[in-house]
Amino acid sequence: MNKEMECRNDTAVSPVIGVMLMLVVTIIIAAVVSGFAGGLVGDGSKNAPSLTMDVKISNTGTWVGSGFSATVTGVSESIPTKDLKIVTSWKTKMKNNLGTANEELSLVSNGTIITGGNTSIGGAANVNVVEPPGSSTFRSIAPYGFGFSTAGQAAISKSSERPYIISERQFGNYTLTPGVSLSAKPYGSKQDGTGEGSTYGYGIGRPYAYPYVDDIPGNPKYTDPMQAVLGYGWEQLRSGDIVTVKVIHVPSGKTIMTKDVAVTEG
Repeated sequence: MNKEMECRNDTAVSPVIGVMLMLVVTIIIAAVVSGFAGGLVGDGSKNAPSLTMDVKISNTGTWVGSGFSATVTGVSESIPTKDLKIVTSWKTKMKNNLGTANEELSLVSNGTIITGGNTSIGGAANVNVVEPPGSSTFRSIAPYGFGFSTAGQAAISKSSERPYIISERQFGNYTLTPGVSLSAKPYGSKQDGTGEGSTYGYGIGRPYAYPYVDDIPGNPKYTDPMQAVLGYGWEQLRSGDIVTVKVIHVPSGKTIMTKDVAVTEG
């Protein structure tokens, strides 16, 4: 009788030990996976730099005095713009439907709430300008960088007015450090006092209009730097309207700066 009971007890204990071992192994595996995942998250947050900038957006109704500008006031480390995306978004009331190159927007009645914005990616061309209309086409990447030395700049006439022809100034080719500024302006030109040159661009002849963009509604011939950064329809923005500007660090996927910027008249 005793021997039979001992055999029965041994048989009952074996499955219990097996289940306990399986539970221990499962807990160990779960702990290892959790620690590994936590390490990945920690590394991502360490790889995201910090950034602060002063940002200004103005709209005077013409290419003179209008533009987007941002000056770097602080970084935790130098940030290559090839690792960045700038995302803008805004909403406003439709002021008029006569100046826009967006066919859908041109059908919206005055007073209707409209939204807009765009994404600028380091290294991805977003500007397509023609100088003068009907001549050479320039493709480049806005916003352009200033505040650092540029090789070969001295050999380029009026380089500060034509940053799109200098490769080092293209967004994606320069690095953000304190004092570096970013700039994007609506395109335009006027005849000088001698009658030379061309008259074209944003606000020429009629405030808040793009004359030679409008000839192909919904399919504009070009995108100027301001349209590239703020999106089509930005000319509807007026003083006091708010544009949200985000800077995203692509390698980490982190938003490293967010700022609500009030539009000014100049």
